[in-house]
Amino acid sequence: MRGLRAIYNKAIEEDEFIPLSNPFLKYKIPTSKHTKKRATSKNNFQEIRNLCYPKDSILWHAKNYILIMFNCRGMNLIDLVKLKINNIQGDRLYYGRSKTGDPLSVKITSELSDILSYYIINKNSEDYLFPINYDGSTEHYEKYKSIRRRVNERLKIIATDAGIEEKFTTYSIRHSWATIAKYLGISTEVISEGLGHNSLRTTQVYLKSFENEMLDDANSRVVE
Repeated sequence: MRGLRAIYNKAIEEDEFIPLSNPFLKYKIPTSKHTKKRATSKNNFQEIRNLCYPKDSILWHAKNYILIMFNCRGMNLIDLVKLKINNIQGDRLYYGRSKTGDPLSVKITSELSDILSYYIINKNSEDYLFPINYDGSTEHYEKYKSIRRRVNERLKIIATDAGIEEKFTTYSIRHSWATIAKYLGISTEVISEGLGHNSLRTTQVYLKSFENEMLDDANSRVVE
């Protein structure tokens, strides 16, 4: 219904259609149900760091991807697989967010630098950083979906090895970064900027379960 409303309003805006009565002025689209909690704790990321897998194994690479995305403020997997050597400039990583096209810049942390040092060896500026490269084209999107499925299968194994009980996917990393930042007292506005969101509303959806948890904790302190 939201898609239909957008098309309807666009037609009116561009004078392609003149309505006798706009049905969307009175009809309210029901809000969607809250999604299940997707974030995991900072301690769980430390448990992931402590895992040891054989170098160059698929789980070793998957663990690296987790930590890269976490260090890059919850980078999306699609943005990670499109990275090239020339996205690294000095002590920063520059890339365009696929979903919005907005340019983002992340300071390379010491952990991120250590991980990237392996992937930049013997590569040219136009080479992809990682062996799961994706060129971003529509015709190869099915390839990306296959990559994402395989990575999430490996993340499930890593989560089990790290003792993470909740569902853990590439998207969990993004929600986790936002939630951990909020716990540390970082403002929603700064978190929104860090995630590359175009509006605070999107960020607030990410943090909804966090806000409920804080209210539950406050109530517990009052009544117990």
